[in-house]
Amino acid sequence: MRRILAGVGLAVLLAVVGIGATNAGDPIDKGAQARRNDQEALRSFGPLVGAWRGTGQVRRGSSQGAWTETSDWAWKLNADSARLEIQVVKGKYLRSATLGPIEKKSGALILDAVLVDGSKRMFRGEAAESSRPTVFRAEGPGEGVRRITLTIPNESRFLLAYESVPTPDGPTVRLGEVGSTRVGASFAVGESGPICIVTGGRGTIQVSHAGKSYWVCCSGCRDLFQDDPVAVLAEVAAKKEKDAAKP
Repeated sequence: MRRILAGVGLAVLLAVVGIGATNAGDPIDKGAQARRNDQEALRSFGPLVGAWRGTGQVRRGSSQGAWTETSDWAWKLNADSARLEIQVVKGKYLRSATLGPIEKKSGALILDAVLVDGSKRMFRGEAAESSRPTVFRAEGPGEGVRRITLTIPNESRFLLAYESVPTPDGPTVRLGEVGSTRVGASFAVGESGPICIVTGGRGTIQVSHAGKSYWVCCSGCRDLFQDDPVAVLAEVAAKKEKDAAKP
Protein backbone atom coordinates (compact mmCIF):
# COMPACT_ATOMS: atom_id res chain seq x y z
CA MET A 1 0.00 0.00 0.00
CA ARG A 2 2.84 2.37 0.87
CA ARG A 3 4.48 1.62 -2.47
CA ILE A 4 1.27 2.49 -4.33
CA LEU A 5 0.91 5.79 -2.47
CA ALA A 6 4.57 6.61 -3.08
CA GLY A 7 4.13 5.90 -6.78
CA VAL A 8 1.07 8.12 -6.98
CA GLY A 9 2.90 10.90 -5.14
CA LEU A 10 5.85 10.67 -7.51
CA ALA A 11 3.55 10.79 -10.55
CA VAL A 12 1.81 13.89 -9.22
CA LEU A 13 5.16 15.54 -8.50
CA LEU A 14 6.45 14.79 -11.99
CA ALA A 15 3.24 16.14 -13.52
CA VAL A 16 3.54 19.40 -11.57
CA VAL A 17 7.20 19.77 -12.52
CA GLY A 18 6.38 19.08 -16.13
CA ILE A 19 3.62 21.67 -16.20
CA GLY A 20 5.86 24.26 -14.61
CA ALA A 21 8.60 23.63 -17.16
CA THR A 22 6.14 24.00 -20.03
CA ASN A 23 4.77 27.28 -18.73
CA ALA A 24 8.23 28.65 -18.00
CA GLY A 25 9.25 28.11 -21.60
CA ASP A 26 6.08 29.65 -22.99
CA PRO A 27 5.32 32.93 -21.12
CA ILE A 28 2.57 33.95 -23.55
CA ASP A 29 -0.34 31.49 -23.69
CA LYS A 30 -2.60 30.96 -26.68
CA GLY A 31 -5.26 33.33 -25.35
CA ALA A 32 -2.80 36.17 -24.89
CA GLN A 33 -1.37 35.52 -28.35
CA ALA A 34 -4.87 35.73 -29.86
CA ARG A 35 -5.32 39.11 -28.16
CA ARG A 36 -1.96 40.26 -29.48
CA ASN A 37 -3.01 39.21 -32.98
CA ASP A 38 -6.20 41.29 -32.67
CA GLN A 39 -4.18 44.28 -31.44
CA GLU A 40 -1.87 43.95 -34.42
CA ALA A 41 -4.83 43.76 -36.82
CA LEU A 42 -6.16 47.01 -35.32
CA ARG A 43 -2.80 48.78 -35.08
CA SER A 44 -3.62 51.37 -37.75
CA PHE A 45 -6.69 52.42 -35.70
CA GLY A 46 -4.71 52.79 -32.47
CA PRO A 47 -4.34 56.58 -32.84
CA LEU A 48 -8.10 56.86 -32.26
CA VAL A 49 -7.69 56.10 -28.55
CA GLY A 50 -8.49 59.17 -26.48
CA ALA A 51 -11.08 61.92 -26.03
CA TRP A 52 -12.40 63.96 -28.97
CA ARG A 53 -14.60 66.97 -29.76
CA GLY A 54 -16.60 66.79 -32.96
CA THR A 55 -18.55 69.13 -35.22
CA GLY A 56 -21.18 67.58 -37.46
CA GLN A 57 -22.51 68.96 -40.73
CA VAL A 58 -25.28 67.76 -42.97
CA ARG A 59 -23.54 69.51 -45.85
CA ARG A 60 -19.91 70.52 -45.90
CA GLY A 61 -19.40 74.24 -45.56
CA SER A 62 -22.94 74.84 -44.30
CA SER A 63 -23.91 75.55 -40.69
CA GLN A 64 -27.54 74.67 -41.32
CA GLY A 65 -28.41 71.60 -39.26
CA ALA A 66 -24.92 71.49 -37.74
CA TRP A 67 -24.32 69.96 -34.30
CA THR A 68 -21.54 69.24 -31.82
CA GLU A 69 -20.71 65.98 -30.07
CA THR A 70 -17.97 64.41 -27.99
CA SER A 71 -16.55 60.91 -28.23
CA ASP A 72 -14.09 58.65 -26.51
CA TRP A 73 -12.20 55.73 -28.02
CA ALA A 74 -10.66 53.04 -25.78
CA TRP A 75 -9.30 49.53 -26.04
CA LYS A 76 -11.63 46.75 -24.86
CA LEU A 77 -9.27 43.95 -23.88
CA ASN A 78 -10.10 40.44 -22.71
CA ALA A 79 -7.84 37.48 -22.01
CA ASP A 80 -8.10 36.29 -25.61
CA SER A 81 -9.39 39.21 -27.70
CA ALA A 82 -8.95 42.91 -28.38
CA ARG A 83 -11.44 45.45 -29.71
CA LEU A 84 -11.65 49.23 -30.01
CA GLU A 85 -14.75 50.86 -28.59
CA ILE A 86 -16.20 54.33 -29.17
CA GLN A 87 -18.74 56.04 -26.91
CA VAL A 88 -20.47 59.12 -28.33
CA VAL A 89 -22.25 61.83 -26.33
CA LYS A 90 -24.90 63.97 -28.08
CA GLY A 91 -24.29 62.23 -31.40
CA LYS A 92 -26.84 62.58 -34.18
CA TYR A 93 -26.38 59.11 -35.69
CA LEU A 94 -24.14 56.98 -33.50
CA ARG A 95 -24.32 56.16 -29.78
CA SER A 96 -21.52 53.60 -29.55
CA ALA A 97 -19.66 51.00 -31.58
CA THR A 98 -17.09 48.23 -31.23
CA LEU A 99 -14.47 47.65 -33.91
CA GLY A 100 -12.74 44.31 -34.29
CA PRO A 101 -11.11 41.98 -36.82
CA ILE A 102 -12.86 38.99 -38.34
CA GLU A 103 -11.02 35.86 -37.27
CA LYS A 104 -9.04 34.04 -39.99
CA LYS A 105 -9.80 36.69 -42.63
CA SER A 106 -6.93 39.11 -43.12
CA GLY A 107 -7.93 42.77 -43.22
CA ALA A 108 -11.63 42.07 -42.66
CA LEU A 109 -13.34 44.12 -39.95
CA ILE A 110 -16.66 44.23 -38.13
CA LEU A 111 -18.18 47.39 -36.66
CA ASP A 112 -20.94 46.51 -34.19
CA ALA A 113 -22.86 49.77 -33.79
CA VAL A 114 -25.60 51.06 -31.52
CA LEU A 115 -27.34 53.85 -33.39
CA VAL A 116 -28.72 56.96 -31.72
CA ASP A 117 -32.23 55.47 -31.52
CA GLY A 118 -30.88 52.47 -29.61
CA SER A 119 -31.12 50.02 -32.51
CA LYS A 120 -28.17 47.74 -33.27
CA ARG A 121 -26.60 47.29 -36.68
CA MET A 122 -23.58 45.36 -37.91
CA PHE A 123 -21.28 46.84 -40.55
CA ARG A 124 -18.47 45.06 -42.39
CA GLY A 125 -15.38 46.60 -43.94
CA GLU A 126 -11.83 46.05 -45.11
CA ALA A 127 -8.83 47.71 -43.50
CA ALA A 128 -7.50 50.46 -45.78
CA GLU A 129 -3.96 51.72 -46.21
CA SER A 130 -2.68 54.41 -43.87
CA SER A 131 -4.77 57.63 -43.98
CA ARG A 132 -7.11 56.11 -46.59
CA PRO A 133 -10.85 55.89 -45.77
CA THR A 134 -12.21 52.62 -44.36
CA VAL A 135 -15.77 51.97 -45.53
CA PHE A 136 -18.16 49.91 -43.41
CA ARG A 137 -21.36 48.64 -45.04
CA ALA A 138 -24.51 47.19 -43.53
CA GLU A 139 -25.98 44.24 -45.40
CA GLY A 140 -28.82 45.09 -47.78
CA PRO A 141 -30.58 48.38 -48.60
CA GLY A 142 -32.69 50.35 -46.18
CA GLU A 143 -33.39 53.67 -44.56
CA GLY A 144 -31.14 55.24 -41.97
CA VAL A 145 -27.42 54.64 -41.65
CA ARG A 146 -26.29 51.89 -44.02
CA ARG A 147 -22.72 52.99 -44.65
CA ILE A 148 -20.10 54.53 -42.34
CA THR A 149 -16.78 55.83 -43.64
CA LEU A 150 -13.93 56.32 -41.18
CA THR A 151 -10.95 58.47 -42.17
CA ILE A 152 -7.90 59.15 -39.97
CA PRO A 153 -5.82 61.84 -41.73
CA ASN A 154 -3.49 62.24 -38.73
CA GLU A 155 -3.29 61.51 -35.01
CA SER A 156 -5.16 64.69 -34.07
CA ARG A 157 -8.22 64.30 -36.28
CA PHE A 158 -10.68 61.73 -37.61
CA LEU A 159 -13.82 61.89 -39.75
CA LEU A 160 -16.99 59.79 -39.69
CA ALA A 161 -19.34 60.09 -42.67
CA TYR A 162 -22.83 58.55 -42.58
CA GLU A 163 -24.87 57.51 -45.63
CA SER A 164 -28.10 55.67 -46.39
CA VAL A 165 -28.86 53.31 -49.28
CA PRO A 166 -32.60 53.75 -50.03
CA THR A 167 -32.77 51.30 -52.98
CA PRO A 168 -30.69 48.26 -53.99
CA ASP A 169 -29.38 49.73 -57.24
CA GLY A 170 -29.64 53.42 -56.42
CA PRO A 171 -26.95 55.82 -55.21
CA THR A 172 -26.04 56.39 -51.59
CA VAL A 173 -27.54 59.42 -49.87
CA ARG A 174 -25.35 61.52 -47.61
CA LEU A 175 -26.77 61.98 -44.11
CA GLY A 176 -23.97 63.90 -42.44
CA GLU A 177 -20.31 63.97 -41.50
CA VAL A 178 -18.54 64.56 -38.19
CA GLY A 179 -15.03 65.95 -38.01
CA SER A 180 -13.44 65.32 -34.61
CA THR A 181 -10.33 66.90 -33.08
CA ARG A 182 -8.38 65.36 -30.22
CA VAL A 183 -8.83 66.97 -26.82
CA GLY A 184 -5.50 68.33 -25.57
CA ALA A 185 -2.04 68.42 -27.10
CA SER A 186 -0.93 65.71 -29.49
CA PHE A 187 2.31 64.04 -30.47
CA ALA A 188 3.36 61.35 -32.87
CA VAL A 189 3.49 57.89 -31.32
CA GLY A 190 7.08 56.80 -30.83
CA GLU A 191 8.52 60.30 -31.19
CA SER A 192 7.83 61.85 -27.79
CA GLY A 193 5.79 61.40 -24.67
CA PRO A 194 5.03 58.20 -22.72
CA ILE A 195 4.13 54.97 -24.53
CA CYS A 196 1.43 52.48 -23.52
CA ILE A 197 3.05 49.27 -22.29
CA VAL A 198 0.11 47.20 -23.56
CA THR A 199 -0.49 48.52 -27.09
CA GLY A 200 2.42 50.85 -27.86
CA GLY A 201 0.02 53.79 -28.24
CA ARG A 202 -0.11 57.16 -26.54
CA GLY A 203 0.45 56.79 -22.78
CA THR A 204 -2.03 58.90 -20.78
CA ILE A 205 -2.62 56.93 -17.54
CA GLN A 206 0.08 55.88 -15.11
CA VAL A 207 0.03 52.47 -13.41
CA SER A 208 2.53 50.77 -11.14
CA HIS A 209 3.75 47.34 -10.08
CA ALA A 210 6.49 46.22 -7.69
CA GLY A 211 7.58 49.80 -7.13
CA LYS A 212 7.91 50.66 -10.84
CA SER A 213 5.64 52.95 -12.87
CA TYR A 214 4.36 52.32 -16.39
CA TRP A 215 2.00 54.08 -18.81
CA VAL A 216 -1.17 52.85 -20.53
CA CYS A 217 -3.33 54.59 -23.10
CA CYS A 218 -6.87 54.00 -21.83
CA SER A 219 -9.07 52.40 -19.20
CA GLY A 220 -9.12 49.09 -21.09
CA CYS A 221 -5.34 48.77 -20.98
CA ARG A 222 -5.30 49.93 -17.37
CA ASP A 223 -7.76 47.22 -16.34
CA LEU A 224 -5.82 44.52 -18.20
CA PHE A 225 -2.58 45.59 -16.50
CA GLN A 226 -4.12 45.78 -13.05
CA ASP A 227 -5.77 42.36 -13.43
CA ASP A 228 -2.42 40.64 -14.07
CA PRO A 229 0.61 42.97 -14.27
CA VAL A 230 3.05 40.03 -14.18
CA ALA A 231 1.52 38.51 -17.32
CA VAL A 232 1.52 41.86 -19.16
CA LEU A 233 5.16 42.50 -18.30
CA ALA A 234 6.03 38.95 -19.37
CA GLU A 235 4.38 39.58 -22.74
CA VAL A 236 6.36 42.79 -23.18
CA ALA A 237 9.64 41.06 -22.28
CA ALA A 238 8.92 38.19 -24.66
CA LYS A 239 8.10 40.59 -27.50
CA LYS A 240 11.31 42.57 -26.92
CA GLU A 241 13.34 39.36 -26.95
CA LYS A 242 11.64 38.25 -30.17
CA ASP A 243 12.20 41.63 -31.83
CA ALA A 244 15.85 41.63 -30.76
CA ALA A 245 16.36 38.21 -32.35
CA LYS A 246 15.14 39.43 -35.75
CA PRO A 247 17.93 39.96 -38.32
